[in-house]
Amino acid sequence: MTSQRLRNVVVILILTAAVSAFADNVNDPPEAQAQYAEAKRFMQEGDFREALKIFDELTEKYPVSVHLDLYIYNKAKAKYYLGDYEFTIKSLSYLVDRFPKSHLIPHGLFFLGNAFYLDDKVNAAVQSYLSAYRISNDKKLDQIILTSIGQAVKNAARVSLGAADFNDFPSNKKCNLVQSVAKMLMSRGDSLQAIQIMKVCSQEAVTNQQSLENRSRKGDMTIAVALPLSGELQQYGEEIYNGAVIALREFNAASGRNVELTPYDTKGDEIDAARIMTEISRDNSILAAVGPLTSEEAAVASAGLVCGDLPVIIPAATQAGLTQLSKTAFQLSPNIELEGVVMADYAIKILGADSAAVITSTGTNYLRMTKAFIERFQKLGGTIVAVEYYRPRDRDFGPQVKDVKRELLGLLPDSATHITPGGDTLEIDAVPAHVDCLYLPGDAEQIKLLLPQINFYNLNSAFLGSDGWADDRIYRLGDNLTKTAVFPSPFLEKESSEINLKFRASYDIRYGKRPERLAALGYDAVMMIADAYAAGANSRDKLVRKLSELRQFQGASGRISFGASRENVEMPIYRLDNARPVLVAGQNPTAELINSNR
Repeated sequence: MTSQRLRNVVVILILTAAVSAFADNVNDPPEAQAQYAEAKRFMQEGDFREALKIFDELTEKYPVSVHLDLYIYNKAKAKYYLGDYEFTIKSLSYLVDRFPKSHLIPHGLFFLGNAFYLDDKVNAAVQSYLSAYRISNDKKLDQIILTSIGQAVKNAARVSLGAADFNDFPSNKKCNLVQSVAKMLMSRGDSLQAIQIMKVCSQEAVTNQQSLENRSRKGDMTIAVALPLSGELQQYGEEIYNGAVIALREFNAASGRNVELTPYDTKGDEIDAARIMTEISRDNSILAAVGPLTSEEAAVASAGLVCGDLPVIIPAATQAGLTQLSKTAFQLSPNIELEGVVMADYAIKILGADSAAVITSTGTNYLRMTKAFIERFQKLGGTIVAVEYYRPRDRDFGPQVKDVKRELLGLLPDSATHITPGGDTLEIDAVPAHVDCLYLPGDAEQIKLLLPQINFYNLNSAFLGSDGWADDRIYRLGDNLTKTAVFPSPFLEKESSEINLKFRASYDIRYGKRPERLAALGYDAVMMIADAYAAGANSRDKLVRKLSELRQFQGASGRISFGASRENVEMPIYRLDNARPVLVAGQNPTAELINSNR
C-alpha cells in the first residue's frame, strides 16, 4: 500500500470515529444492557477483540431482540477496526438487507463503503457512500460522506459513475453531491465524465466545460475536443475522447507539463459543430482542436474556419476533400478514395497491368473507392474493360461475373459452347476468361461469397481488394480462392506495434475495457499536438507548420504522414499468404503522394 493510500486510509479512519453519535439505548434485560455498556467501553478504549466477543454473544443470545440490528452493526464495526473487511462487508450487507428501515442503515452503508474502499473495491465503495448519502438525515454524516466520496473518486484507478447514478437523490442534496464529484473528476482529468454528471443539475453545463464551477485554465496549453458527447453518436465521441485522455496523461507524466483538454459537445449536428469550432477559434487560450466526428460535421466546421488560424485534427472522418476547406485542417484517417488510388498504382506499377475489371458494392464508400480507382488507373494508361455493381444485401453474384466474362470473351449467348484445345466441349459458364486485375472493393460478408463464385465461373485475374478484406472471414477462404490478392489497410499495422500494445494496456487500466479503433485515433491526435508543442510549436501558425512536416509518425492507430493537402497518405498494402495478411514491403505510395494531390 502506497504512502498516499495510507494517508487516505487514516483520513477515513479518523472520520469513521466521528460517526457514532446517535441514540443506541438498549431495552433488553438488565444483563444484556450491562454487557452492551461494557462492550461499548471496550470499543472506546480500542479493545476491539473484547468488544467483539460481547457483541458476538449478544447476537447469539438474543436473536429476536428488537436491538439485534444494533448488535450486528457494532459487531461489524469491531471487525472493521480489526481489519477484517471481508467479514465487515458481509455483516453490513446482511444488516442492510435484513433491517432496511433501521435508523442505523445510513451509518451502516457508510461503514460498508469504508470496508469496500479498504478492501480495494473502490467503485463498490462509491456506490455504498452514494446510498448512504441518499437516505441520510444527518448533516454531519452527509459532510463526512461527501469527503469520503471525494477521496475515493480521487484515488480510484477508474471511476464507474454516470448521470443515472444521481437521478433519484432528493433535490436539496443532489447538486451539492454532483458538484463535489464533478470537481474531483475534473482534478483527475476526467472532464468528459464530469460534464456528463453535471447534466443532472444543469443542461447548460453539458455544452461547455467552462460552465463547471471554479473552472479556470492553469495549464501550459489547452487542446479543445469537439465531439458528440450526447445523442446517437455519443459512444463514438466518448471513445475518441477517452483515447485523448490517455495521451494527455502519458504526455504530462513524461514531460512534467500540464497540458489540458477542454471538451465541447457537438451532439453530432453539423450546425452545432460549426458554431462550436468558431467559438474555439476565437479563444486564443486554445492552441488546437480535435474533431469533429463525422464527415458532414467536419465539412461544415472546416468551411467555417476558412479565414481562421486554428489547427484542427479531424480524427475519424474519411471523406476526401475535407482539408481543402481550411488551410489549417488535418485529416488523421486516410480518406476512402485513397484506397482506390493505391490499388490502381499497385496494378499499373507493380503488376504491370494493362486492363482491369471492377465488381463493386453500391455502398457509398465503395462507390467512392471505385471512382478513384478507375480515374487513377485510366490516368496511368490502363483500360477498364467492365464495371459491375451489386447491392449490399446480394448473395448471388453470378450475373455480375458472367457479364464481365462476356465483355472479355465477346457477346456470346448463354447456350454457346466452347471447344478446348484438347477437343473438350465446355458450357459458357465454364469457359475460362482472363483480365490482368480485378478490383473488388466490398465488405467481408459479401466478399467471402463473391470469391468462390468468381472461381466457379472460371474468371482468372489478380485480385485487388479494399480494407474490408482485412477480416478472418476472407483469410479462412484459403489461398486457392484468394490467390494473389492484395488489399490496402491503414489499420492492420497497429495490431502488433509496441505503441499500440502500450496504449491498449493503459486504456484497459483506466477504463476497464479494450479500446476501439476510434480511441487510438483520439490518442494519436492529442499526442501529435502535444509532441509538436513540446518541440517548440507554441503558437497556432508554428503548430500548423510542424504538423504539415509530419512523416511516418508511429501512432497507436498506425503510421501517419501528412501529404500536400494535409491528409494522412499512409496506406500500407497487404497480400494474403497461408491465410494471413503479410505487409508488402516497400509498396506504400507515401513518398509519391506526400507532395502531390494525386
